[in-house]
Amino acid sequence: PPPELTPARPEYAAGTVRRGCVVRRGDLLGERERYELDQAIGRGGMGEVWRAYDRFLDRRLAVKFTRVSDESLVARFEQEARSTAWFEHPGVPTVYDFGSHEGCFYLVMQYVEGVTVDHVLDAEERLSISWAALIAAQVCAVLNVAHRRPLVHRDLKPSNLMLCPDGSLKVLDFGAAVGLGPGDVRRITTGLGAPYTPGYTAMEQVYGTPSPQSDLYSLGCVLYEMLTGHVVFPGNTPYEVLRRHEDEDPTPPSRSRPDVPLGLDALVLQLLAKQPADRPASADEVYQRLLQFVTALEPLPGIVDTIPHQHLYAKAVSRIRLNGTAARTEAPGERGALPTFDEVVQARAEAGALADEGRYTQAAELLSELTEPARLVLGDEDPEYMGLRLDLADVLFRCGDYRRAVHAYRAAAVTLAEWYGPDDPDVLNCREQEAVCQAHLGATGTALSHLQELLDDVSGGSPYDNLTLRVRERIARLQLATGDTGRARKELTELLSDLTALYGDDHPQIPVLRTLLEDLNQAGTG
Repeated sequence: PPPELTPARPEYAAGTVRRGCVVRRGDLLGERERYELDQAIGRGGMGEVWRAYDRFLDRRLAVKFTRVSDESLVARFEQEARSTAWFEHPGVPTVYDFGSHEGCFYLVMQYVEGVTVDHVLDAEERLSISWAALIAAQVCAVLNVAHRRPLVHRDLKPSNLMLCPDGSLKVLDFGAAVGLGPGDVRRITTGLGAPYTPGYTAMEQVYGTPSPQSDLYSLGCVLYEMLTGHVVFPGNTPYEVLRRHEDEDPTPPSRSRPDVPLGLDALVLQLLAKQPADRPASADEVYQRLLQFVTALEPLPGIVDTIPHQHLYAKAVSRIRLNGTAARTEAPGERGALPTFDEVVQARAEAGALADEGRYTQAAELLSELTEPARLVLGDEDPEYMGLRLDLADVLFRCGDYRRAVHAYRAAAVTLAEWYGPDDPDVLNCREQEAVCQAHLGATGTALSHLQELLDDVSGGSPYDNLTLRVRERIARLQLATGDTGRARKELTELLSDLTALYGDDHPQIPVLRTLLEDLNQAGTG
């Protein structure tokens, strides 16, 4: 099948209607009507995929339409489209463009030939040890780059993995699930257009706190199925599947397939650990452990029959070994004229305008290049300079560069605390945001510790200010991510009680908390 999930049903070939969005063969998209739709080729959790043609460059493309209609979810989808377009990797279809058409948003992507792994399993029942390890290793190679961003896939499953005729793998639908935030847990557990799949999803992700380790759990589910030919925990309903993933230990793959090596058996079980901290530390570690199980590969008839010559390039690149470090050379113009105060103000305004347009990468580069010159001109204590540093931290956060944002927020908090005191609102905000970045990076324990320290420090003030209420919810969600369901449920219940006593049903956190508690209780008893 062409890219993206399952083949289209016949009625979608002529035209499709989804929540006010109508697309038909021959429709023209983009500036100067560049992309021409040809036919529907697949369906996904959030939309449909069409084959299209680039009328300017005369090439085949794939166009994915999203059915998201809520305005806040559309904004998140647009932000993820930009982030995904930044992510370039041979194991991910390239994103070329983004736009809207007849009320639907769409991504223009590379067209990929191949067969999804779920269809490979339909044909083969289960895969050889070498093929299963090779496919999983290629997924890890993609995740290793994505998680450094960090960008979390959130929906790894066999139908989102495309095995190409040359034996390479493409990871599909990267980031398509970003539209669902913590307040939309109900959609996950009831299956109403869910971008996650319960049979392949870690429980901390169900509770709204996905991390790189969540992807590793999903990979463990896929690897288990490739080795054994059946899912880890079958069930008749989504709730039954979720309950088994939360409460039951998986049966080792070697129990149903004795030829699975002990090391691979242990790796699968570690990937399926209930607690994120008990899983492998990184995708790179999993990649290295998987490679030892890739030996001779038999052809997969009609899927992978021969290995073409372009893999000579990959073999040559794999021989690269760098020894030592190169001396740093100063870039031309690096020591140009220092900016004036007015130029710093103007640059901050320009960066703000870029960020408002969603051009976060440009805004971050502008502010990064300006930070040190502005410090030399204005000094460490100048409010304009401190504002610039806060702008940079916020832009890095908004573009998903959490690794750099952690350091930016931490440095800003230290400096601001020296001049304005530890209780300054900007200091507290930086501390909160640093913890949020740590959570995004998968450092759940560190994030939880920092948030608890922050809550202890602000507890002397009003227990019902927005910061305190927000931090309490964040702590509860991270407790869920670490498997501390009892404490999390208690904190969420108390927080909901406090909010309803103060605000009735008018506080924006209330519906989110009710939904989370409802789904938490149903997942625990279903």
